[in-house]
Amino acid sequence: MNDPKPTTTPTQRAVDLAMAYTTFADTDTWSPRIVAQVDGYDVKIAKVEGQYVWHAHEDTDEFFIVIAGEFTVELEGTDPVVLGPMQVFTVPRGTKHRPAGKPGTRILFIERRDTLNSGDADLSNDPWVPLTRGVALE
Repeated sequence: MNDPKPTTTPTQRAVDLAMAYTTFADTDTWSPRIVAQVDGYDVKIAKVEGQYVWHAHEDTDEFFIVIAGEFTVELEGTDPVVLGPMQVFTVPRGTKHRPAGKPGTRILFIERRDTLNSGDADLSNDPWVPLTRGVALE
């Protein structure tokens, strides 16, 4: 039995996350960088601060690990989940949620390739929200 051909070529270099976070300008909050890919998923990092928008990803879970700071995931109909450094949480697909970060918060998250960061959110009243699937780390 032959293995199927890979759909993408993984990055063939080590990524220094501390260095990768230095690529963000002070105003680059909620603008993810893709640092790796694995089995059809993007591994992304972001600098987050303040509240993001309520949204859901109908077709994919969203896995978060906090690298630094304090990250809160508000979930519709339940208590918020508050995470500190080296804590993880998965938002199940289809779950309405609103992430928030205190100043200095850095996260790493995993979601299916080509997932819009704002999911199903109507951004017409939130022009500050960058609509992106992530930008490859250079």
